[in-house]
Amino acid sequence: MKLNLKDAKRIILHGQGLLQTDQFGRGINAVQKTIEQLGYVQIDTISVVERAHHHTLRTRISNYSPKMLHKLVSDRQTVFEYWSHAAAFLPMQDYRFYQPVMKGFAKKNSINQKVRQEVVRRIAAEGPLQARDFENPRGRKSAGWWDWKPTKRAMEHMFLSGELMVRERRGFQKVYDLTENVLPDHIDVSWPTDQEQGHFYVRRMLSGLGIGTAKDIGYARPTVKRLSDNNIQPCIDQSLLEMTESGEITSVECNGTGYYCLTSALNSVPTKIGRKRVSFLSPFDHMVINRKRLLDLFGFDYQIECYVPESKRRFGYFVLPILYGDALVGRLDCKAIRKDRYLTIKNIWLEPDFRLNDLFINAFLNSLLTYTHDLGCDRYVIADANPISFRDILKKQTRQISA
Repeated sequence: MKLNLKDAKRIILHGQGLLQTDQFGRGINAVQKTIEQLGYVQIDTISVVERAHHHTLRTRISNYSPKMLHKLVSDRQTVFEYWSHAAAFLPMQDYRFYQPVMKGFAKKNSINQKVRQEVVRRIAAEGPLQARDFENPRGRKSAGWWDWKPTKRAMEHMFLSGELMVRERRGFQKVYDLTENVLPDHIDVSWPTDQEQGHFYVRRMLSGLGIGTAKDIGYARPTVKRLSDNNIQPCIDQSLLEMTESGEITSVECNGTGYYCLTSALNSVPTKIGRKRVSFLSPFDHMVINRKRLLDLFGFDYQIECYVPESKRRFGYFVLPILYGDALVGRLDCKAIRKDRYLTIKNIWLEPDFRLNDLFINAFLNSLLTYTHDLGCDRYVIADANPISFRDILKKQTRQISA
């Protein structure tokens, strides 16, 4: 069946929890629901404004606090840390579907058994430990993050192979514990069949994606660097055939491309969208992480440029996509200066085809102020904005544009 682009965007944004304010509710229960709905929330270390996982959750939960996520992880009941296409917080109920990845990693990557046994012995005797709790052998000093000491390498191997789990993070450093001490007794650890795995990935990914190609669904499948024998795509492809035949999902065509959609989502396309707020998305947000999909469905050509040489950047080091209603309308280059408690706005770019209006301007200013306070800053200062007409409007409205 044909699906127009307008409805496709609304299905996507509804699945993302970005169509209305507090779509998944408020508080710690909303944090859990968001992670379960999206299937994963990516972790990243860059904190120009805020770490990716906190940023992603705050975008969807107006009263979000990092303490909420920390409590969910430390309670060990509903959320755990592992890998999707990158490091992520995941629903604990999905643990069994990550076991084949863990086994595959252990099979393909060796570990120093003496170091492994020492890690197990010490954690069993002392409780959860960080890599820093193990000294370098013979006083050897590390040359940096690329020169991990043997114990840290072993602990990361044991984590990726499922022998250890992350109990919590302290100062963003992992605290490891034996899996048997972290995994709740009620969690199903039976080995999934190929069909169960395929159906799981299709349901999980389409829940958050709204609509997706087979490749989109496989994009965030559980993979680990250097692991190549856990090819789940054939299971996904087979499940798409079976689930389409059963009616659980529907094949649709949008913008000349074939997609899949949960039939339940297709039968309840949202009719209203919120136009009273603007969202500034993390570059690692579930919504924008698949850049090709973003271009195909939203016409938004986006690249995070912190990995691009400065001379080749088009916009800036860490630019945030701006979401308004059902469209990505611009980019925000900002940085939180926490020492002085202010947010510096280096530049704002609106898309060339976006038409300014009072509703957007009011929503933008209100959201920018809220965002500033959420980052622990007291004020924001805007250095520049494009187009010039928008910069002139901001000058009159805020009186906070620097000279």
